[in-house]
Amino acid sequence: MIDLLLTCPPGLEDVVELEAKEKLPDAHVSKRHMGVRGHVLLHLERDECIAKVLSMRSIHHVMRYIASFSIERSKDALNTIYRNILALDLNLDEGVRFRVTSERLGRHEFTSIDVQRIAGKAIVDRFSSKVDLEHYDVEVRVDVVGEQCIVGVALTRESLHKRGYRVFDHPAALKASIAYAMLRLAEPRAGNILVDPMCGSGTIPIEAALAMPTLNLELYGFDVNTIYIDGAKANAESAGVGRLIKFMCYDCRMLDRIVTPDRIVTNPPYGIRMEPSIGLRNLYMGFAKASYRAMVDGGRIVVITLKHGMMKSMLTSSGFNIIKSIPVMHGDLWTHIIVGEKR
Repeated sequence: MIDLLLTCPPGLEDVVELEAKEKLPDAHVSKRHMGVRGHVLLHLERDECIAKVLSMRSIHHVMRYIASFSIERSKDALNTIYRNILALDLNLDEGVRFRVTSERLGRHEFTSIDVQRIAGKAIVDRFSSKVDLEHYDVEVRVDVVGEQCIVGVALTRESLHKRGYRVFDHPAALKASIAYAMLRLAEPRAGNILVDPMCGSGTIPIEAALAMPTLNLELYGFDVNTIYIDGAKANAESAGVGRLIKFMCYDCRMLDRIVTPDRIVTNPPYGIRMEPSIGLRNLYMGFAKASYRAMVDGGRIVVITLKHGMMKSMLTSSGFNIIKSIPVMHGDLWTHIIVGEKR
């Protein structure tokens, strides 16, 4: 039996559970472990299953879950962390190079740096290991959430949302893990036409081509900026799916003139890093109306936005029925993924 702690964008735990149960039907999944958003605990029967976990597209990091224990919010917690980690069997070889990383959520009389320092001291004292922040062999995670401390050993060095194909960076690029989650919420069917009308660097259609090859989707990516379309094409070629996606320079407000989609999945501008020249409200309204006109009856639209009230209003007034609105942390922003249907 092995316990793995998976991290994902907070708000997408349901998608992680869905993907985990597909890949590992016998696994037991606990969402929001210890009440923490973005944490999913996975109970596996065999170590061989770890490779399947590492192939998941909805998660960021995987760690071998070691233990959790209660702590105080005062500085006395540091002594508690030291004593508990000193007693834990982290299965480290003597003299191994390691580093400690920590995330702290809540109000405390100490910092994440304090947690890293005291946890590192306990590991050195127990295993005679050497701290090496850059050329480490093992990364020990010691996270503090409220009055709980969670200890694990990282199995991923870099976040799994970094797929490795991106040769062009959009200034407001969507994480591939969130793009995958949006596609799962769109629930495309075999042979569907799936369109991203504001595709930027192409993450959504590229993720669809990579993650859903058996559906034989007809994929389109549009954007009004030729630089972004060229960048999206370069990313798709780098990912090996260039021939599977039709990228075109086109205005999302005229979507109904070029294609009849079954699914629309997109990440429009939020108005923070980039402000559309026509204004955010005009863009959202034009996009919502054109999407409704273009889409087949029974089609589904999935949009992520910081301006969720505005977007829901535009989609509803255009005729869409909103069936879900999910708060999701994207970077350091609480966005919403909105799911609508044309009935």
